[in-house]
Amino acid sequence: MPRKKRRKRRTQGDIAADEADEEKAPKSFVIRRGKVGNKVISLVRNFREVMMPNTATALKESTKNKLKDFINVAPTLNVTHMMVFSKSSVGLNMRIIKVPRGPTLTFRVLKYSLKQDVSAMYKKPHVATDKELLDPPLLVLNNFTEASVDNKFLSATLQSMFPSIDLEKIQLKNCRRVVLFHKNKEENIVEIRHYLIKATPTGISKSVKKIVRARIPDLGRLRDISDFVERDMVSDSEAEDNPDNKINLPQDFVGRGNRKSSKSAIRLKEIGPRITVQLIKIEEGVNSGATLYHAFEERTPEEAEALREKKKKEADLKKMRRLEQERNVERKKQMKLAKKNKRKGASGSEADIEIDEEPMKTDADWYREEVGEEPPDELFDRFNTKSRKPTKKRKDREEKKESQSSKGSTMKKKKKKGGRS
Repeated sequence: MPRKKRRKRRTQGDIAADEADEEKAPKSFVIRRGKVGNKVISLVRNFREVMMPNTATALKESTKNKLKDFINVAPTLNVTHMMVFSKSSVGLNMRIIKVPRGPTLTFRVLKYSLKQDVSAMYKKPHVATDKELLDPPLLVLNNFTEASVDNKFLSATLQSMFPSIDLEKIQLKNCRRVVLFHKNKEENIVEIRHYLIKATPTGISKSVKKIVRARIPDLGRLRDISDFVERDMVSDSEAEDNPDNKINLPQDFVGRGNRKSSKSAIRLKEIGPRITVQLIKIEEGVNSGATLYHAFEERTPEEAEALREKKKKEADLKKMRRLEQERNVERKKQMKLAKKNKRKGASGSEADIEIDEEPMKTDADWYREEVGEEPPDELFDRFNTKSRKPTKKRKDREEKKESQSSKGSTMKKKKKKGGRS
């Protein structure tokens, strides 16, 4: 019997388009920092399932790894966001960091429920399979209508965490999950929920629905198949459906009986986890910039500008110190190479290396060169250790060293005199 020719369903153009979409999609790290406990470790794993498939599900955190290590490696892996869970004396915190330039949003986790806790609430719980997690979830933002600074930053950050939807190319069968962010304006909290989208055909009885779903019924006590079909004209679940939930499907959807142009009832099944958070702070940059919003502190525009200037000066000073370190390292390399060539007795223009013996520049000199202004007096007070006056402890230490050196010299002289005699 001849083999059937394989029908080509995907072309090279389709594969290239899918790869391009995957590259554009935002990717994330979900990690924990410090000692958090087993419950929070499970919460991190559950939240990775929420962010699938564009997250590192098998990422292993080590105590040796610092947050800076993850931030440095994120751009090479096209990671755009990081969700960091950590514990403090107040409670559990969650940070959302936009890599590599910020902003950083800090939340306090007020309460949470794991996947197993949510499934225990249902009589027939549903466990999400790998196929249902292959496509990214749909993002729903509810009650984010205020024009405040914190609301704009929060809604923009949440929208950038999930891939955008192209209404012309979207396939209904790929819409399997929903992530809901609901803002409670009265209590100023955000509730996070994770749902699975299910569709069931309507307009048929419970008996016929079993046949549609390929469940073989027990017909032993019936005379004819018509007795089984006409026994239940309306199913119990269909009677509970809201008319607004029933739609005519524009495309085929997952599940038996959910075909194009057929009428189906759409339901949301919560699969967890549940998280309730409160926005505490919004910072510029990655954990190091000026504070743009704080839930418990209010600053005047003058105070905010002063804080921004202070952060800018500290960043400039850090940049100058890094440049100075690089120049010092290069200078030491040249000196080492010159000594090595001197030992070998090399001669000639290639071996002779001129070493820049210029005096070491101070922080104030670097500031003048880089910024082009005179540095303020208070900027280098806490860094300029050479200009500090000697403290009492330092004076005592130096006097003690001098006395010990003088005693040692007198003892040596006495030994010499004893030897001569």
